[in-house]
Amino acid sequence: MKNSFEHIERIMKPFREMQERLKPALEAQKKIEHLKTIQKSFENIGKIYASSMPKFNNAFLEQLKSFKEIANRLKEYEEKTPDYLLLIAQNGWYLEFNCEMKLPSEIAKDFEADKSDVANKKMIEYYTENLDRIFKELSSRHINRKKIFEQILSGFKRGEYYTIIPCILSQVDGICFDFTKKKFFIKEKTNKYLPQISSELEKSAGNFVAIYLSPLRNQTPIMVQEKQISEFPCKLNRHEILHGINTEYGTKENSLKVISLLKYISDLLVEIDRKNNLQPIK
Repeated sequence: MKNSFEHIERIMKPFREMQERLKPALEAQKKIEHLKTIQKSFENIGKIYASSMPKFNNAFLEQLKSFKEIANRLKEYEEKTPDYLLLIAQNGWYLEFNCEMKLPSEIAKDFEADKSDVANKKMIEYYTENLDRIFKELSSRHINRKKIFEQILSGFKRGEYYTIIPCILSQVDGICFDFTKKKFFIKEKTNKYLPQISSELEKSAGNFVAIYLSPLRNQTPIMVQEKQISEFPCKLNRHEILHGINTEYGTKENSLKVISLLKYISDLLVEIDRKNNLQPIK
């Protein structure tokens, strides 16, 4: 019996370790692809051990309950995160794929509770702390735009927000065109409300469409028509900026919001490239 327990412990060790590091370890690019597989694995493990080894001690059975809890959390993540990401985008922010699993729900719930000041502060802190790493990733992914990204980053650090925001918005269109020959801020012909790139991403995205494309499948303030901007809590709008209507957009918060959009779109494109072998311009 002792040997049996030791054998079980060896089997269970990686699952316990996965549970401990679930938040930081399941990076979005990987967790979306394997989300349902992981969930089913935990459920199946629980069924197998619960049915075939009912005489093992309560501590072991408690561990099986933990597996079920993990599976439930993954299922909840899959079902609720699209709404969280959309609400966050309607407040002007976008989340990069490798943020912690808890961040979408945490930020969305702050917005739902009318704590927009708290949510915005958290997002400002997050992107400020990760800014150098984000631009390093962007430069390595989009080699032809490296000098542009370097100047955007240095401009941000000098507080030149009015200058860098239009440049960042143009790069959102640019990286989309590099990968798909379509642009973000040009609307779909069949749906005048959605980005031109939406259909291209939906065709290629695979399993994570339902989770990460929700901000692109719905209207968000950054790209709606001027007459619609009043419908959103965030008033940051690309058309008003580039056509000189908004003269108060040059803030640190707004700079980080458009940076978050740039990183989000880059994450989508790179993940799709990884799965479908798109060929970006070098």
